Amino acid sequence: MTIFTREPSSHGTVVEFEISKIIHRQTTPYQELLVAHTPAYQRALFLDGLIQSSEFDDPIYHETLVHPAMFAHKNPRRVLVGGTGEGASVREILRHRGVEKVLTVDLDREVVEACIEHLPFFSAGAFADPRVESRFEDIQLTLDNPPAEPFDVVFLDLTDPVEEGPAAGLCTSEFYGRVANVMAEDGIVVVQSGELDTVGMVTPRGVRSALGNVFAHTHIVNFYVPCFHALWSFCLASQRPIAVDVATLDTKIAGLTGALRYYCAARHPSIWSLPPYLQQVLDRSDGDGPTGVQDGIFVYPRG
Repeated sequence: MTIFTREPSSHGTVVEFEISKIIHRQTTPYQELLVAHTPAYQRALFLDGLIQSSEFDDPIYHETLVHPAMFAHKNPRRVLVGGTGEGASVREILRHRGVEKVLTVDLDREVVEACIEHLPFFSAGAFADPRVESRFEDIQLTLDNPPAEPFDVVFLDLTDPVEEGPAAGLCTSEFYGRVANVMAEDGIVVVQSGELDTVGMVTPRGVRSALGNVFAHTHIVNFYVPCFHALWSFCLASQRPIAVDVATLDTKIAGLTGALRYYCAARHPSIWSLPPYLQQVLDRSDGDGPTGVQDGIFVYPRG
């Protein structure tokens, strides 16, 4: 029997995935978890019915998440990850030889453990690295009790803000202000900021607006994620200008531990800039589009 799972997309559209095999399924204290094999994207992780990542898209998503910020910082030694998930972001961070400490935090221990067991290619042994410390707690508690030395780069790869979900309430200027308090003066934060849709870009605009209330500089990175069927975004923010030296980028990439499969100097300009018509949607005033983005407060209804 063929199994399909359907999830809402943007503005009245839905995406349907064929599942050829259910690998693992459980209800954690926080969300519904499904690990499945899909003919189109190979093994994939679903949370609360929404696809989070896939084997096919792994390098596209996680290399774009990690490496632009790591190369934009002059010397990233200490890194905080909010949203451990599959562990792929930790894997990519550890490619940078200068990294001394990675503190990775996730509210849901059962998701992380399920991914280690059923999707081991994502973390690829990263949690065994002595530089990595894993905590299973609310990221707010982590910010209340940070290490003495500030973080050079912070990655907030959180799930979408679904109503009553674990990431609801973490997309505000108040929260980002608390993140800034644990960062070094030249630190960079990277936030998963959702789909760059042509109608309103509620999530990217909200995240950028909230970050802009705290940080002097923000920058949107864009890239296409096949399993999301969408142009996706990360928002980088810092108190200092954010730039990557493309002329030396391939040389720096060659110095990483292991080869990258997606991010390179040839790819960088396309992810670093938006087409003009999308930039216009992103930059328009709040009065021209959806409301509720002034402080980044936006929550998708569950179901």
